[in-house]
Amino acid sequence: MSQENVELVRGMLEAFLAGDIGTALDVLHADVIWHGTIGGLDEGRTARGHNEVIEGFMESLRDWESHSLEVEDYLDAGDGVVVLWHEIGRGKASGVEVETRTAVIYTVRGNEVVEVQGYMDREQALEAAGLSA
Repeated sequence: MSQENVELVRGMLEAFLAGDIGTALDVLHADVIWHGTIGGLDEGRTARGHNEVIEGFMESLRDWESHSLEVEDYLDAGDGVVVLWHEIGRGKASGVEVETRTAVIYTVRGNEVVEVQGYMDREQALEAAGLSA
């Protein structure tokens, strides 16, 4: 089942990155819990459901003049999938470019993503997912 979870998350994220938000949302449970990134600016925040997740993304994108996301890898973590992200953004107010490599755990139940937790520290994410040495 876990390789199926990887493919489910891959399809969701490919749709999202291609701008097909409707298809991406189809994979998110209607009451998905999306936690702010541990170590990030939104740490401690929680969005519940599609509307709050969309609002959270819109709010965070307002601060960026430019922003790009690229998936570096998908890691099978049983009922979860760890995605390693490469992110580059240029602040709208500061003009400063920021580059990070983060990780996000997508928890899957059935054929839906039910919970999402991001980490600025990839090792911390791998440990949380039970994938560290």
